[in-house]
Amino acid sequence: MKIVNWVLCFLFFLSAFLQYNDPDPIAWMLMWGAAGVVCLFFGLGSLPLILPITIALVGLVWAGLLLPRIIETFDSIRWNEIFMQATMSNITVEWAREFGGLIVIAGWMSLLTLQKVKKNA
Repeated sequence: MKIVNWVLCFLFFLSAFLQYNDPDPIAWMLMWGAAGVVCLFFGLGSLPLILPITIALVGLVWAGLLLPRIIETFDSIRWNEIFMQATMSNITVEWAREFGGLIVIAGWMSLLTLQKVKKNA
């Protein structure tokens, strides 16, 4: 778990850095950066329980806000472009990528929360 956490810590901070050219960079830099900070605190053994809970909830709510758009445009999503190309070819691909990233963040924050609760029990 610790190794995976450090790998994700690096990837979350890298993702935050790579958002500089995004159409809405501040929100995404904050989200990816916050996930990286949570991983950093967890790795150092000083994670306040409220942090991963908050980031997980923000991620889930944000993903929930994207979901109707994805469902509405589901037939036009080019699934191969989500994983095979780095550029944004259309907005539906962007929404699907954003949704996936938010689910990864929320999922990892949830696992860190469970780990912290188990450790404190």
